[in-house]
Amino acid sequence: MHRPTASAARGTTSRATTSRILLVAGLAVTASMAVAHEDDPKAKGIEPPVVAEPFRLDEGGVAGSPFGTNNMTVMSWLPLAEFSGGASAGNDCWGYTSPSGREYAFIGMSNGTGFAEVTEPGNAQVIGFISGPSSTWRDMKTFNDYLYIVSEGGGGIQVVSLAQIDSGVVTLVGSQTAGGTANSHNVAIDTTSGFLYRCGGGSNGLRIYDLNVNPISPPQVGTWSDKYVHDAQIVTYTSGPFAGRQIAFTFGGYNGGGTQTGVDILDVTNKSAIVPIANVQYPQAAYCHQGWISEDSTTLYALDEQDEINYGLTSRIHIIDISDLEHPVYLGPVTNGNPATTHNCYVRGNRLFMSSYRAGVKVFDITVPTQPSEIAMMDTYPASDAVGYNGCWSVFPLYPSGTVIASDMQSGLVVGRLVPRPAEWAFPQGLPELIDPAGEALEVEIVAGEGFEIDPSTARMLLTRPGTGTVSLPMQSQGGDLFTATFPATECGTPMTYRFTVQAVSGEVSNAPAQGVVSAVAAVDSIVEIDTLEVESGWTAGVASDTATSGIWERVIPVGTVAQPGEDHTMGGVFCFITGQHVEGQNVGFNDVDGGITTLLSPVLSAEGLFEPRIEYARWYSNNAGAAPNEDSMPIDISNDGGVTWVQLELVNESPGVWVDKSFRIADFLTPTDLMRVRFVARDLASGSLVEAGVDDVAIVGLDCGETNPCQGDLNADGIVNGADLGLLLIDWNVKGPSAADLDGNLIVNGADLGLLLVAWGPCN
Repeated sequence: MHRPTASAARGTTSRATTSRILLVAGLAVTASMAVAHEDDPKAKGIEPPVVAEPFRLDEGGVAGSPFGTNNMTVMSWLPLAEFSGGASAGNDCWGYTSPSGREYAFIGMSNGTGFAEVTEPGNAQVIGFISGPSSTWRDMKTFNDYLYIVSEGGGGIQVVSLAQIDSGVVTLVGSQTAGGTANSHNVAIDTTSGFLYRCGGGSNGLRIYDLNVNPISPPQVGTWSDKYVHDAQIVTYTSGPFAGRQIAFTFGGYNGGGTQTGVDILDVTNKSAIVPIANVQYPQAAYCHQGWISEDSTTLYALDEQDEINYGLTSRIHIIDISDLEHPVYLGPVTNGNPATTHNCYVRGNRLFMSSYRAGVKVFDITVPTQPSEIAMMDTYPASDAVGYNGCWSVFPLYPSGTVIASDMQSGLVVGRLVPRPAEWAFPQGLPELIDPAGEALEVEIVAGEGFEIDPSTARMLLTRPGTGTVSLPMQSQGGDLFTATFPATECGTPMTYRFTVQAVSGEVSNAPAQGVVSAVAAVDSIVEIDTLEVESGWTAGVASDTATSGIWERVIPVGTVAQPGEDHTMGGVFCFITGQHVEGQNVGFNDVDGGITTLLSPVLSAEGLFEPRIEYARWYSNNAGAAPNEDSMPIDISNDGGVTWVQLELVNESPGVWVDKSFRIADFLTPTDLMRVRFVARDLASGSLVEAGVDDVAIVGLDCGETNPCQGDLNADGIVNGADLGLLLIDWNVKGPSAADLDGNLIVNGADLGLLLVAWGPCN
């Protein structure tokens, strides 16, 4: 298929009579071909730029032209040829709002950086170009009234003054080449602290510069070279245990980012003594490329640029809980089912904006942070949605006006807007997944969208339960934008899905969340029978039918290798089961599974009397090394008769290099009983295969619908809240997940729960 060419549908070709920007070249820039990433597939097979006339909606263009859209409008399109210099391809983009409120777009190109004004998004105008080293990769960020530009083609950091941009003047005022190679893959700036971070360039990690000392020629003040860093976001925390600390979320790994790829969280406050806080990896990782955190700093969304190609997957967003920076939790991937390759993403409010190469811009509702749902798109590459590295490079949605820009490698700069929504939603208390059987109230905030007026009488909660279908329950107005939704009394254990709806006076309907809260279940409380393996508890390591000659299961404090975990999974714990303890100084295959199978059996676990019981565990598996990689697998089975008969839960054949949390609804496999057991069988059946496995934190999780303790904080149910209950709470301190000591229901035991216990101190009423 061919890319589109100019057509009458794209509107007129006349241009408004705004003046083009005057570029004051303070420094000469020597162009040079990029020397890095020449093996990157993005540098090969780049298609030629689209040749077309510019499109401006304000000049009479048709809404939606020239690209396909859903709930977005193409406001303007400026092809690459509109910018000076004859660029052969576009790359990254960024935005800037001047002190007067006027908005500007910057787009990186193969030969420099283009400037456009997008204050009137339907009348975007090219206003200039600054040349730079020849490169497929260019990136830029702003700090105060300066723009900082880097590239893989060298040139260090180009510094452009934006102080007079409203008057049509920008000035290339300096460059900074200190810090080794002049190449950079990306640049990140913490605008609160005023430090700039060059990412990548050769095999570099982070190179750090102080913009507060001299914004035109900032001195280098630190480095972090433990790993290659492809991209990063750095923020200064304002609350919590890291208040006042500068935290970097970096995306990369070893060997150019492709080995042990993932997210590193660093404390970069002291530039001469950077402290690693945590590392997060995920299954089927290929190349962790970029990510962005939610505005409340609780959730990180990361994109892998190569997993679609390497594993045949559809577009995935990886979700990481970062509410506890020292113990981030990988929550899993979410896909929209599109085959295109993902690249960059940014968060604004309850929206995630993602550039997805041949699929263009994708917009997701993240009102429920763990359930992104696609609500809008703008396809800047209409020829195909297939995997590959042509099309939309990046998106910038952070303008105060709500304008969104996208940079396309072939099409250039595209300016869009989300179609106005009748209402915007907020849930100050969150969206509960466990609803009290007696019923409970939930506060909902509904703010009228631009140009709309809300009809309060139409605000309703839509509740779906088995047997009753979907019922519509009115919400009560509390005045202003606040409403109260009330869940009715429901039999404990009943599955439940809910969402909210309202109409504008003009008739338009708004729903939230887009796909509903699908995990809501009526229950008093969730309970867990968890074995952290910190003490001997009746596990069986090895059975009579095993044939393995080494790598037998054992409960140890693990010694890590490239194939075996270096620590257990339990927060604050040390022990887990692994297949053969490694010995320092031995080769990586020492004491791995050899010669057959080795079996690990749990003790008997009870799921009796629980609603919707689940079996949960953390597992480690590695089989991607040795002379015959990826030739083995590990079956994991479950029994409800003490181990007489077995049903397979999963057959593990992935090698993620990270602990993987798994959860299965027992009733999907067999009837829950009080004789549950789980079995892990690691096996070496292929010649030369390197096999390592691990198990930790095995649990039976269910919903307890028995009599509840009416006294909050009375954890031992003796009728008084006292030191005994305090001791039980401290035992579970910092435990994540269901716990009787989690008094506020936020799935972590911390100071908030301690405060509730102290308030209830004394005899129960």
